[in-house]
Amino acid sequence: MRKHFTLVIVAAVAIILLIAAPTILQFIVLFTIPWNCDEGMAEDWRAANMRGDVVAEYAKACTGVGTIVDYSVVLQAQGTDKLTTLVKHSELSYGYPKFSWIDDNTLVIDLGEAHSVWSQVDKVGSIQIAYSYTKTETGWW
Repeated sequence: MRKHFTLVIVAAVAIILLIAAPTILQFIVLFTIPWNCDEGMAEDWRAANMRGDVVAEYAKACTGVGTIVDYSVVLQAQGTDKLTTLVKHSELSYGYPKFSWIDDNTLVIDLGEAHSVWSQVDKVGSIQIAYSYTKTETGWW
């Protein structure tokens, strides 16, 4: 009886593995494809104050089995290579973000319409940062 029960269990596991094998192979292929990422400050989407601090749109696009893009706005203080992320956001409407330096220590970032905005930084060193945007609904088309 015990031997019969063991054979039934082995047969059941074998059937489950045969049924699940295509899905398991798909996951193995999916996780072995290398992800390649390109990232950097947008050359044409930046603004500098009189001191030389630069604010710019920043994107990181990674491709593998599809493409994932992370959007943010970064600040590079004059004389440094370090980038400080000011805000992360979803893809924005055409023509945004817009940057306005009121003076060397006051920056206004207009994101236009955005589905998601998070990780806002309101101050970096002596620079105060204000944001404006309209939150839009996320559509599932």
